[in-house]
Amino acid sequence: MRINQYIAQCAVTSRRRAEALVLEGKVSVNGIVVKELSCKISETDIVEVEGQKISPVKQHITIAFHKPPGVICTSTDPQGRKTIYDLLPSGFSSLKYAGRLDLQSRGLILLSDDGELIYRLTHPKYQIERSYLVWTSRELSRHAMESLLAGIDIGDGEIGKVKDIFLDDGFVELVLTEGKNREIRKMLHSLHYHIEDLKRVGFANIELGDLAAGAYREIKGEELKKLRERVEFF
Repeated sequence: MRINQYIAQCAVTSRRRAEALVLEGKVSVNGIVVKELSCKISETDIVEVEGQKISPVKQHITIAFHKPPGVICTSTDPQGRKTIYDLLPSGFSSLKYAGRLDLQSRGLILLSDDGELIYRLTHPKYQIERSYLVWTSRELSRHAMESLLAGIDIGDGEIGKVKDIFLDDGFVELVLTEGKNREIRKMLHSLHYHIEDLKRVGFANIELGDLAAGAYREIKGEELKKLRERVEFF
């Protein structure tokens, strides 16, 4: 497999960060520094990152976590705010998350020590669906829904877009296929809607269900198999 994919499977860092480490000359294979992302790794190769030998994680762990509002998605916070890792067992501190939620948003986050799985879940080319329940100060108009489906300029050269909209009693369900920063909030703000609550309830084939706020559950068996199939990771 390619060198950056190998590093990600060793749970050292994300696949994107692994690419940077290679290009920065911080990775060696059999004692020789490599700077080419095309480098292929075999089972007998010895790979070191910043002088430390690495090896693939034998059995990965993937979990679904219910992030409460007021908790941030990061490992450390200079402002001292509570992070998702403060609510998880200490043994999960090396897990990487897919699908950041902002401070006040709540709901489903997937975490894993399988770097390749996280990469595929978050890369736009895989078009992984994310479902959100959104409560607004007033009901969405037909014009607002049409605008969300067509695409809205959310700044910095990015377009926010909703794949599907489902109206329900008191809230709306929005389905997106990318995870741009604060995408839903930016889109609705541009349409002059105030979000009172935002909750992610689905990511790929994984559903939040009745998982309590601050709790987690392991994804395994057939559910994990379907998740990997969804991102073409066989």
